[in-house]
Amino acid sequence: MTLHIAYLTAGYGHRPVLRDLSLTVAEGEILALVGPNGAGKTTLLRVISGALAPQAGHIRWKEHDLTTLRPSARARLVAVVPQARQLPPAFTVRQAVALGRTPYLSWLGKPGEHDRAAVQRALAQTDLLPLADRLLAHLSGGEQQRVLLARALAQETPLLLLDEPTTYLDLHHQAAFLRLVTRLGREEGKTVLMVLHDLNLAARFAHRVALLAEGHIAAIGTPTEVLTPQHLQAVYHTQVEVLSLDRRPVILIPPGV
Repeated sequence: MTLHIAYLTAGYGHRPVLRDLSLTVAEGEILALVGPNGAGKTTLLRVISGALAPQAGHIRWKEHDLTTLRPSARARLVAVVPQARQLPPAFTVRQAVALGRTPYLSWLGKPGEHDRAAVQRALAQTDLLPLADRLLAHLSGGEQQRVLLARALAQETPLLLLDEPTTYLDLHHQAAFLRLVTRLGREEGKTVLMVLHDLNLAARFAHRVALLAEGHIAAIGTPTEVLTPQHLQAVYHTQVEVLSLDRRPVILIPPGV
């Protein structure tokens, strides 16, 4: 396994959100993190990325202990698409995406040919080339979300952490981005942890699903193994129906429930 999390406890102040959580993710695997609000999904991504220090446990990426790496070294291994959009409005799309190359620049901060090529590729992958010279202040919410995705891809890291990456995206761009993530895992061996509230997207695009509840993993396995009425009703406290389409589960909420 490439990413190994063992006995992780983390939280804010004296309030733990994650409790003794262990998890392994293989190279090239797409793992969807699902669960109700407050289950610890975003907190887990924050600890892996280094934004939040763990209270106990460890996180290893191959031979690296992510909890002890310097920020610049960790940024060459882990790229994050956060929930909140924090983009400088006076930047163009290209300038914002180029921020993903920051961990690789010399102290002079001058990008090289490979940096420019990585930015151009990320813009193309996220369908942003037509908007490359537009100011961020003039973009819609969905377009800004795609800029965040492109910035993470330009960072060229083996591990991607995506916190609700399809938020604000229309149906076309949701499908296009998730197909891109699938291709990156298959062809480039990128490992992806992605928080999704849309269970049907998790069922369609993830290799495995981890269902979190109250800081623990309530169930983990293939979408068919995890996204069952029993597991979902126990965690979400809502009646659901689960159908099968192309051997993938489809989750429905019955009318009147």
